[in-house]
Amino acid sequence: MDRRQPRSPSPLVRGIERVRSLGVGFVRWQTPFSFVSAMISLLPALVSISDLVIGHPGIDRIGAALWVALCLVGVLVPLALGRRHSLWFGMLVVVGVEASSSYFLLFAPPGHGEINALLTLPFSALYIGWFFPTAVAVTFMVLSMLRVCMTLIWNPDMGSGVGSPLILVSYAVLISVFTFGGARAVRKQVRMQAAIDPLTGVLNRRGLGGAARRLRERALRRDLPVSIAIIDFDDFKLVNDVGGHAAGDAALRESASAWKDLVGMRGVWSRDDGIVARIGGDEFTLLLQGDMDELEARLRLWRADSQYAWSWGVASVRPGEGLDAALARADLVLYRAKQYR
Repeated sequence: MDRRQPRSPSPLVRGIERVRSLGVGFVRWQTPFSFVSAMISLLPALVSISDLVIGHPGIDRIGAALWVALCLVGVLVPLALGRRHSLWFGMLVVVGVEASSSYFLLFAPPGHGEINALLTLPFSALYIGWFFPTAVAVTFMVLSMLRVCMTLIWNPDMGSGVGSPLILVSYAVLISVFTFGGARAVRKQVRMQAAIDPLTGVLNRRGLGGAARRLRERALRRDLPVSIAIIDFDDFKLVNDVGGHAAGDAALRESASAWKDLVGMRGVWSRDDGIVARIGGDEFTLLLQGDMDELEARLRLWRADSQYAWSWGVASVRPGEGLDAALARADLVLYRAKQYR
C-alpha cells in the first residue's frame, strides 16, 4: 500500500491561488457604477500619460504629472468603495473632471491640453446620462455645454495651431449631446425591460411600485379616488392541463390585454388613468383613478365577455395608505369571493 501523503502545493502555487482569490473578491465587490466612475477618471489619466511619454512642444511635465496623480486618485477611490460608491460621490468625481477640463480650456498652452479637455466631454455625458436622474442629468448637461461654449469668449485663441476654436467646440458639443441622448435612451429601455413582465407586457412587481406612486400623485392633484383590484384565475391549472402551457400563456396574455383596455393603460410610463401589473403566476392587480363602484362595474362587464374564469377583490386606496396595505385589503375581498364562488 502506498502510504505517501499528498504533496502540499508549492509556495508559488499558493501565491497564485491567493492572488486569484483576491482578484475574484475585488471584482465581486464592484458595481457597474463604481467601475464606470473609475473609468471616467482613467481616461484623462491615460491621455496625459501618453503626452508625458510621447511629449510635444510646450508640455508642462510637472503640471501633467500632478494631473495624472489626481486622476489616479479618482480611479482608485470608486474601486475601493465598490458597492458603497454612492451616486453623489460619483457626481463629485465628474464635477472634478469638469473643473479640470475648464482649467485646461482656459489656461493650458494652446494645443494638446485643450484637445484633451474636449475629449473628456462625451465620456462625462455618457456617465451622467446613464446613471443620474433626468432632472440632474439634463441640468448638468446644459451647464456643461454652456461652460464649454463660453470658453470661446474667455479664450478666443483656444486650439491655436490645431484647428478653428469654433469647429473644435462645435464637434465636442455635438458628440456630447448625441452621447447623452443615446445614454438616456438606453437607460429608459433598460428600466422598461426591468419593469415589464415579458409574457404579458404589463408591469411586474418591480414596476408596480413606481407606477402606482405616480398614478396616486396624479389622482391627488386631480382630487380623484384610487381603487385597486386583485384578480386571480379560477382553475388555472385546468387550463394548463387541458391545453398545455401554451394555452395558459395565451390566457394570461389575452386577459392582460383586456384589462389594459379596461383601465385605459396605453404604455408603461404613460400618464394613464389606470395600470395593470402581474404580481404572481396567474395573479394580477389593477389600479384605477376612480371609485370602487366604477372599477367593480368594469370588471363585471369584462368578466361576462371573457372566455376565461377569474375572480377579483376590490378595495379603495386610502389617503396616505401604503400600497401593500391596500393590496392586503383587496386580497381579503378576493379570498372571500373565492370561498363563495
